[in-house]
Amino acid sequence: MSEAGPAPRPQLDLAFARRFDRTVLDRRLFRWPFALTRTFALDRAPAHMLTVIVQTSSGALHGEDDLRQRLHVGPNAAAHVTTQGASPVHRADPGATAREHVAIRVEDGAYLEYMPEPRILFPEAALAQTIEIDCAAGGFALVCDGFTVHDPAGRGRGFRRLVSSMILRRGGGESAMVDRVDISSLGWGRAAEFKAFASLTLAAPGGAPGIAALADALTARLASVPDLYGAASPLPAAANGLGVRLAGRDLRAVRAGIAIAWSAARVEFHGAPPPSRRKAEEARCG
Repeated sequence: MSEAGPAPRPQLDLAFARRFDRTVLDRRLFRWPFALTRTFALDRAPAHMLTVIVQTSSGALHGEDDLRQRLHVGPNAAAHVTTQGASPVHRADPGATAREHVAIRVEDGAYLEYMPEPRILFPEAALAQTIEIDCAAGGFALVCDGFTVHDPAGRGRGFRRLVSSMILRRGGGESAMVDRVDISSLGWGRAAEFKAFASLTLAAPGGAPGIAALADALTARLASVPDLYGAASPLPAAANGLGVRLAGRDLRAVRAGIAIAWSAARVEFHGAPPPSRRKAEEARCG
């Protein structure tokens, strides 16, 4: 019998519910370092989508942080969750690692875009993160994860280690896909030219007939972005959906690739691209 105790309570716990022609926050629990202000209705397609900008009081991850989030999108609801800006991950003492766990549940008929800004890995940073997606057969989830490296002294010093795991389940069942990255160096030679990276996972457990064509079209569009290497491909058959990989010489190129993939997914499933989500514009709306 396991002696392990219950999982720690998440510092951010949000639930989205459909109420007639709109989506509302049905559960809104947060504590340090997370902060939440107002929500936004910005979209025409889907018109019932709710946008939430998650903020942090600390503004960064530190060596011994252990952050947990839980996001639940109820039946037929639609949510876009993002962060206020790119979050630094600062130096960790030897033996210490910043940790982050995000648990996502998307119900039947629901649609989620989880689009946090990329992490900025400072010299000697160590980060272990896990994103678990439990998506019902009739649900859709677009999840983005990215990072860039930065040495304030300009000496080319790198982070110590990044371990990132994405686990996709179909309606509470066994894992349909596990994607794991474990790196401690960006390599040498031509590979070292790339300083920013991102992956996007579009989960469509019930299937999406246009996924293969969308992957081809996306790969062609990404090839036109300067200083960016990007490609899209269908996920393994058991998972259903689309995966996108991006590598850029700087964060600006990767952000351009993310915007292209995000817009393509929105057009594919809702018939129109998303409006601008510049954080300054949304702050003025409040």
